[in-house]
Amino acid sequence: MRRIYEYAKFLKTLAKVNGRLLWGMWKLTKLPQPAITVFGGSRIPHDSIHAKMATNLTKMLAGDGFSIITGGGPGIMSAANQGAIEFLKECNLAGNCRSQVISVGIGLLRLNVEESNPYVQENIQMTHFFSRKWLLVRYSVGFAVFPGGFGTLDELFEIVTLVQCNRMAKVPIVMVDKGYWQPIIEWIDHRAVAYGLVTEEDKKILTVVDTAEEAFKIISEQCKGCEKSLLYNGNNNNGR
Repeated sequence: MRRIYEYAKFLKTLAKVNGRLLWGMWKLTKLPQPAITVFGGSRIPHDSIHAKMATNLTKMLAGDGFSIITGGGPGIMSAANQGAIEFLKECNLAGNCRSQVISVGIGLLRLNVEESNPYVQENIQMTHFFSRKWLLVRYSVGFAVFPGGFGTLDELFEIVTLVQCNRMAKVPIVMVDKGYWQPIIEWIDHRAVAYGLVTEEDKKILTVVDTAEEAFKIISEQCKGCEKSLLYNGNNNNGR
């Protein structure tokens, strides 16, 4: 009986999780493609150089036809959503907007360190980290990663692993601010590669830049004609 009870309890939870995930997918289908996901720390001040770089980057990306997806919280996420909204306002004034929805936040219910920022047009709330991260990855053709803490590192290395293991198409993963990311790059070179745990080819999955302009150029050039990134479906087509 205990096993039946536990199994039934799990099925009930699974139904709720899948229902919310399907709802999130439905909400994201209204987002014009292609889309770029921006990761970064929620504790970074909104007036910091990194936040300003995130705003500048997403404003340029939005002007180049990209929608913007973030975790929907403060810090880098708020700055990234802000850039998309600033472009949209200018676009509306010019009267030539292709869409009125280009800024999305995918948050997590009851995550006390992150409240939805005011620049999110579509606010999608998940109940579990795994479903949130799946949505952050599923509809993006590229990723910009700004300085952040454990959560940002988790997101960064998850998408690197997906590309490394051919579970996702090879997409641009751009880390912004060489000074911040240098210790990790050195660890990859002098530890992971030196120990044979990461190959030289694997290193090419990551690109490190210093400016928003560099990040924009890489993403824009590599994502020309992209529609959306697909999680690898096992048919050896690189997800496209």
